[in-house]
Amino acid sequence: MRGPSCADAVVLFVARRPGGEPKFDEAPDKVLPGNAPIALEITPVASVPALARAGDGTAMTKALPAALGAWLRAQAMPQKLTNRAALIAAGPTTGDCSVSDTLPWTAAGRGYHIDAFSDGTDCINAATALVIRAPDGRPLYSAATPGFIVEIYHSALRTRADMKKALAGIETMTEDTTGKLPEWPDGLAEREITQGDFTTTVAESFDRTSWNALREAQRPMLAVDPGIESVSLVVLMPDGRVVEVGRSRQN
Repeated sequence: MRGPSCADAVVLFVARRPGGEPKFDEAPDKVLPGNAPIALEITPVASVPALARAGDGTAMTKALPAALGAWLRAQAMPQKLTNRAALIAAGPTTGDCSVSDTLPWTAAGRGYHIDAFSDGTDCINAATALVIRAPDGRPLYSAATPGFIVEIYHSALRTRADMKKALAGIETMTEDTTGKLPEWPDGLAEREITQGDFTTTVAESFDRTSWNALREAQRPMLAVDPGIESVSLVVLMPDGRVVEVGRSRQN
C-alpha cells in the first residue's frame, strides 16, 4: 500500500507464477529464474471495503490477507503451466528493482502529481504502477504494468537505475494536452482515427462532436498504462475526474 494517508492510499495486488518472463526479444518459452506477474491490479484503498473500514495502517495490514484472498479468487488464473517443473526449478531472483519517483503533472496545474513505482526482485519481472493524484493527495487514476512490457518501451531494463530512468521518462509527457489528439473527420463512421503512423481508438463515451470539442479544449492529457500494442490516453476533465478517452497504437 502507498499513499500520503490511509484514506488516500492505493493497494497493488500482484499474482505471480514460478519462472521469469523472457525479454521481448527472447524465445517466449525460455526458462528463466524469477516470478513473473500474471495478474496485476492497483486500486484505491477506499474501493476495497475490508481495507476502507480498517482506518489505520496496523488494521489495514491485518485486513490485507483477506482482501488479497478475495482478489485472487476473482482472477482467471492459467490452469496449467507449460514446463512447470522447469520453471519451479529455475528458482526466484534475489536482487532488488524496487524504486519510486514523484513527478509534477505540469499541464494539470499546481499540485497535481504522478507517483510512479516498481516492486520486484528483478526489473523484467517487477510490477510497476502509476498513480495520478490531486493536489490534496486523492488518487484520481491508477494503472499497473508488468516490467517486461515497460522494457518494450525502454530497452536495457536491467538495474534499479534503468527502472528509475524509465519511470522518470513519464515527465517528458507531462505537458501534453488533448490538442495532440487527432481530429475526428466528418464522415468517419468507425471509432478508429488514423493520423500518420498512429491509430487512436476513441472511447465509447465520446461521439464526433464531443471528441473534437475535447481536442479543442486542450485539457491536460497523459499517455499511460502501456500495453504490448497500445497505450491509454487519460485526461483531466473539467469536473476533476481523470478518465480514459481512448487508446493509441502504432500502425
